[in-house]
Order: sequence, then C-alpha cells, then structure tokens
Amino acid sequence: MNYTDKFLREIANYSPQEVMLADIAIRIQLSPTDYQTAIDHYHAIHEWIEREDSPLYGLVQEFYPQGGFSIGATVARHATDDEFDIDIMAQLAYRMDVDPEYVLSTLDDAIRAEKGSRYHDKADRKTRCSTVYYTGMHLDVTPTVRLTGRNEKTGLIFHSKPEDASEPKLSLHANPHGFAQWFNAQTPPDETFGAFFEKRSLDYDRGRFMLLEKKADATPVPEQAPAYRKARAVIALQLIKRWRNLAYDKRHQKLRLPPSVLLAYYVATHANQTTTLADELTHQVDSMIAVLKTAERNGKTVQALNPMCRDDELTDRWPCDLREQRVFIDELTDFAAKLERLRGDISLPETQRILEDLFGEKPAQTVVKEYVDRIAKDVGTTGGRYLPGKAAIPAAIAGTSASPAVARVAPVHKFFGDDV
Repeated sequence: MNYTDKFLREIANYSPQEVMLADIAIRIQLSPTDYQTAIDHYHAIHEWIEREDSPLYGLVQEFYPQGGFSIGATVARHATDDEFDIDIMAQLAYRMDVDPEYVLSTLDDAIRAEKGSRYHDKADRKTRCSTVYYTGMHLDVTPTVRLTGRNEKTGLIFHSKPEDASEPKLSLHANPHGFAQWFNAQTPPDETFGAFFEKRSLDYDRGRFMLLEKKADATPVPEQAPAYRKARAVIALQLIKRWRNLAYDKRHQKLRLPPSVLLAYYVATHANQTTTLADELTHQVDSMIAVLKTAERNGKTVQALNPMCRDDELTDRWPCDLREQRVFIDELTDFAAKLERLRGDISLPETQRILEDLFGEKPAQTVVKEYVDRIAKDVGTTGGRYLPGKAAIPAAIAGTSASPAVARVAPVHKFFGDDV
C-alpha cells in the first residue's frame, strides 16, 4: 500500500475542512532547512558577541531562545518579502542598576563591530533589542540582567530610545524562559494527533526536498528535523499567528501587531478543552473575543501578566488604546464567522476562498488541490467519498484529476479525536 492509499484510509471519517486545516498548518511550519539555518545563526551570533575584542567579552552569562522558537510556535514567512524571526535573550553580568541605554548600546556595538565586519551592515538597534538581518529571517537579541532572589532567569530588560528625549529610559521585569515553561506545561502534546502531525510534516518535507533535488542540487533534509509532535493548541496558535500577520498586512499596516506572547498566553489559558483541531481553533478565537469584549465593556484595555513573573506585563505596549483594541476585536469576529462558515455545508470553491483569505493563497490552493487529487484517486478505486457541500469538483481546482464527482455531505466525526 502506497502512502496516498494509507492516508486516504486514515482520514476516511474526518471532515475535509479539518484535514485541510492540518495540512495548512504543516505548510506554515519552519522547513527543516529554515530550522537548521536558524540554529546555525543562533550559535554564530552567540560566539560573535563573546569574541575577544567584543565589548561583551567575558560578560555573557547565558544565551537562550525566547518567544515562538522556545514553544514551537514560530511561523514561516508568508511572502517573498517577509521573514520569520527568532527571539534570543542574552543575560549579561551587569549590576541591576545599570543604565538601560548603556546596556542596549553596548550590545549593539558588540554585534555591529567595526565597519566591514561580519554584522556591521546587518544590525539594527531597536528600543529593547538589536536585530540582525539575514536572507529570509532575522534574530532579535534582547539583553537582560538577572535579578537575584527571583525565579530562574527572572531579570530586567531595558527600554531606551535615544533619538526621542521625551521617552523615558526603563528597566522592566521579564521572565520569558518561565513563560515558555508555563506555556509548554499548559499545552502537552496529544499522543494521537501529535504522532499524526509529526509524520505528515516529515513526509511533506521529504517529498518537497525530493522534488527540489530533481530540479537542482538541494540541501538534504537534516536527520534531526524540528519537533513536529505538537498539541492542537500550539497548532491553533500558529494558525492564529498566520491569520493575524495576513490580516494586518492587508488592512492595518500602520498599527502595531497584537503581540505573539499575548496570543500565546490566551491560547495556553484556554487550552485542553476540545478534542479536534477545528474545535480548538474556533474555541481559541472565541475565547480571545470574550476576553477583549469584557475589557471593552468596562472601558478598559486588556491586561495580561506573565504567570511566572507577575511584574512582567505582557500588554505593556499593546493595545495602546481602546481603538486599537477594537480593531483586533473586529478582525477576530470576522475570523470567527469565517471559521463557522468553513465548518458548514459549503461548496469546495467557497472553502478554498475562505482558506485563502484566512491563511494565504499559496497554502490554501495547494491543500485544496491535493485534497481533490486524493478524492479523485479514491473515486477511481473505491467508488468515491465526500467533499464539503454538495457541489461538484470544479475543473479549475481539480486540475488534472479524474472527472468531477458529485460530493456528498461528510459524516459526523472527530478529527484525530473521539467520535461524536
């Protein structure tokens, strides 16, 4: 039995929409090559800021990832001019009363170094970190000073904007390491779904690299591929981040994005209450809407604190006001409506349009076409199965598949979960 036949049998009782959501999620993961590239850059920048002629020589106590990379929720770039990012903490041996501008400028000097050096033209000083740009990705390196007597890796991060004298310099409590530990504990992998998602992801990557190798010399898939065995909640978070990126790129480019750490906080807070990926995604979006609307009814912006460091406010820079919060509520409400429509008895063309709008044209078109190809194969071998809604397979979507087949309504089911 080949892989396609095996997969057709595995998904026989699952809705097309949920299969497509899982396949889209697979396509927004970092590829093995991107993952390995990120690891290589991570180690390289660590070694660089510790070199002998660096102003931080002998001062880097710890160097560790934070954010999406530490919880397995990094999202791959969604356009040719977009990047994925890796967030890093550099714990430095400074006094707790160190001047914020001094820490930030020293880190930037350590990265940038003299003109003509490796990172001189790749570094960009920000208000709380220094960013190093590479082709297709960037690293955000945030300096921190450990606070003694507090939880592991609780420290100070720094805010300074020297070009704006009216903006105060700040030393802020933070513990992203503790947050990642808390998030991972709140979102343990589901054995059945995690094993399936891992296998589908690795098979997808191997197939993609085999195709590339036919066209040109390609880097082989690393033996140690990224960890794909994830909880449904983590996959839902990645789908939400992908949707957020696209929604704000399309309609709100001048607004600050709702921060990924806040999305992660809400997802972890509301996790472990569903048994399917589609249910999880809908549940998480509805839960965010409820929290934001409650704050709005009280005339306030939302506030969220790091559960592992209550002095670490996750909402200190977003939302800046009720208007910015209302924009996100409206976008989430539209997202929820489209997810509900997606789960209904709709045609395949409408399914594709919704998926394209929410997650991008390329992954949506690919997963729909692959689904149609699998169904067309099944029609020719077992007499057919179902498609979403009652519409025939459109020729424009089916491509070179077998002749269009009339769809039937999917049976009641659960996707990688319990039967209803």
